[in-house]
Amino acid sequence: MRAAAAVLAVVLATGHAAAIVEPGMPNVGPPLILRLDGIVAAKRERLPGTFTVVSLGLLGGRRDVRRWLAVTEARTIGGDNALLGRDVIERVAPLEPNFLVVGPPGLLARLRKAPPGTRLRLEGLVSVMSRTWLLRDVRVLPAPPG
Repeated sequence: MRAAAAVLAVVLATGHAAAIVEPGMPNVGPPLILRLDGIVAAKRERLPGTFTVVSLGLLGGRRDVRRWLAVTEARTIGGDNALLGRDVIERVAPLEPNFLVVGPPGLLARLRKAPPGTRLRLEGLVSVMSRTWLLRDVRVLPAPPG
């Protein structure tokens, strides 16, 4: 019993406990809210002023729709999240589509109907493990000054 307690104390003291729990594992940590600002693209192409492109599989319609968002800013919101917005994008990068987007029909319609070149802010609860993104807001952003 003392040996087990000593090993646990060493692991905790050296910071190796973080290796046991990976960010993004199911049922670990606070809910992860992801906010992406970007420009709707006609195809998978990085536009000027963006750092990456994500593919969005919009679910819940008569047919599934694929959209692309050239991302200008990515961040996680609230809580003490271990993942940053760019970390989330990196985790889903090998998957196609990167995100499976669900949400209220009105929000999905805004995203479906946004023409290429539209600046959007998308925000919602994301599960990195399933790559599901439950939208809570889709907002058209004004063009940057200049």
